[in-house]
Amino acid sequence: MHSSGPLPWQFAHAATAGAIAVTLLLSPAAVLADEAAAKRFSVSPLLGVYSPTLRQLNKGEFKTPLPVRGRIVFQSTGENVNYDLVVNNTLPDIDYGTEAGVEFKLVLTRRDALVFGASSWEGVATSVMQTELPFQGVLSPAVYERSGRFSYFQYYLGWERVLFEPTARMRVHGRLMLHEVFDIDYKEDLVFAFEGGPAETFKRLIVMESQATGVQMLQVGLGAEYQVRDWLSFAFDAGYAFNPRSFHLGNARLKTDIQPDDNIDMKLPAQVDSSGTLYYLSTANSYDDVAYSKMELSLNGWRALFRVNFYF
Repeated sequence: MHSSGPLPWQFAHAATAGAIAVTLLLSPAAVLADEAAAKRFSVSPLLGVYSPTLRQLNKGEFKTPLPVRGRIVFQSTGENVNYDLVVNNTLPDIDYGTEAGVEFKLVLTRRDALVFGASSWEGVATSVMQTELPFQGVLSPAVYERSGRFSYFQYYLGWERVLFEPTARMRVHGRLMLHEVFDIDYKEDLVFAFEGGPAETFKRLIVMESQATGVQMLQVGLGAEYQVRDWLSFAFDAGYAFNPRSFHLGNARLKTDIQPDDNIDMKLPAQVDSSGTLYYLSTANSYDDVAYSKMELSLNGWRALFRVNFYF
C-alpha cells in the first residue's frame, strides 16, 4: 500500500530549494556585509589632517619680532656707532598639518574590533621679507627668510565599536584610542641673504632645534565605513585628541654661522638655557628691553583621516 503524501526526501529537497531562493533574493550589499564581517584582519593606509593647539608657538614665538644691534662705520671719519632696529617678520599659525600612516584592525565580533596604528605629522610655517641690516659696518639690504617646522611620530591602540548600520554596505562606528606621541621635533631657520654692500651675495644662517619626550593622549571620535567588496572598504574618521597636561621643549641646540667681524647681534625669537630648555621671546620692545619665557605646548586638537581598508 502506497501513501499519497510527500516523501521525506521531497521535504529535504523543498527546504534546500527554499534556502537557495532566499539566498538569491538577498541583496548583494547584504552578502558583502556578511562576508566582510567574516574577515578577521585589515591593513589600512591612512591620510588626513590634524590641528593641534600649539598656542605659545603660534601666538607667542611665531609672532615675535627680531631686535637687532649692529655697528655702523662712517668711512669719512672712521667713527662707528650702534644702530638698533626691530625687524617684524612674524610667522603664520600652524593651523593644521598633514598626517600619514598605517593602521591594523583585528575584528573580534561583528561590532567590535581592536585597532593598532602608527602615523607621523608635520606642520610648517614660512615668511619672507625685504629689510636692511647693519652688517660688517654697513647698512645693507637683505632678504630675511624665517621658517618653523613642527613634527612628531606616534603609535596608538584602541577600540572600535559599530554603532549602527544605515545600509548593508555602510557602518557608523565610534572610537576610543590611546596615543603615545614621541619623537617631537621643532626646528626654526633664520636665513639672511645680503643683496648689497660689502656683503653682497653673502648668507648667514641661524638654526634652532629642540625636542620633547613622549606625550600620552586620549582620543574619542566617530567614523563611517563603506564596504565596496568583501575585501575592500573606504572609511572616514574624525576625532578630538586631548591631554590636560602641557609639555616643554628641551634638548635644544642653537647653531649660527655669524662671525665676530660681522658686527651684528640679535635677540633671537627662541633661546636655549644651560640645561637645553627652550625659551621664547615674550617681550621685545627694543634691543635692550626684552624678556624670555619658557615655552609650554599642548597637542590637543581635531583630527580627520581617510582610510582604505584591505581585509584578509
